[in-house]
Amino acid sequence: MKPNNKTEKLYTDRATFYERLFVGFLGWGRELESFFRRSNYIHPNDKVLDAGCGTGIITRVLYRLAKEEGYKSINFHAFDLTRNMLEIFQGWIAGQSADNIELQQTDVLELEALPSYWKEYDLIVSSTMLEYLPNEKVKDALSNLKQLLGNEGTFLVIITKRNFITQWLAGKWWRTNLFDEQEIRDLFHAVGFNKIEFKKFSPQWSNFIMVIEAKK
Repeated sequence: MKPNNKTEKLYTDRATFYERLFVGFLGWGRELESFFRRSNYIHPNDKVLDAGCGTGIITRVLYRLAKEEGYKSINFHAFDLTRNMLEIFQGWIAGQSADNIELQQTDVLELEALPSYWKEYDLIVSSTMLEYLPNEKVKDALSNLKQLLGNEGTFLVIITKRNFITQWLAGKWWRTNLFDEQEIRDLFHAVGFNKIEFKKFSPQWSNFIMVIEAKK
């Protein structure tokens, strides 16, 4: 990992702000919970990877849903580039006494640093991570994650959609790259995903966020 990585520095400085504003105040956490409640992405004995987990909102939602369903044998793995984000997540894990969630500080472009048993996932979720990579590295990141997916696994990507508002807000404030549906579809096909389906958030979020479900 490069210590001067701009994304790492950005989220080191804004980790707590991100958690309070986007996850809490703006309702991103509630939106994710609503989406996953009406989906069917977790099952007993699943192995789940949260790629670019940030403060852990994806895993936190899936963990709660699994607990409600009585799925005690699901294993959650999560990695992120930024230690401050992971420290917030680790605090939540400790508060829950969740012994089936394991964290690593890792760059998605350097996944060889992950433990050898981090593979063959039933579900990989990457939420608003790919936007922060250089455009020429996005395909490499998708390819790296695809190698960790089990043959029957599902890869779910949540990514910022390009439009006037997101170009101003995400592009300027959070320094992200933005994509349209065709660009994302082409990237997934380029790394060997044959089954691609676009899912929907609620109307107010679908204007800004795309959800892509991909299978090998």
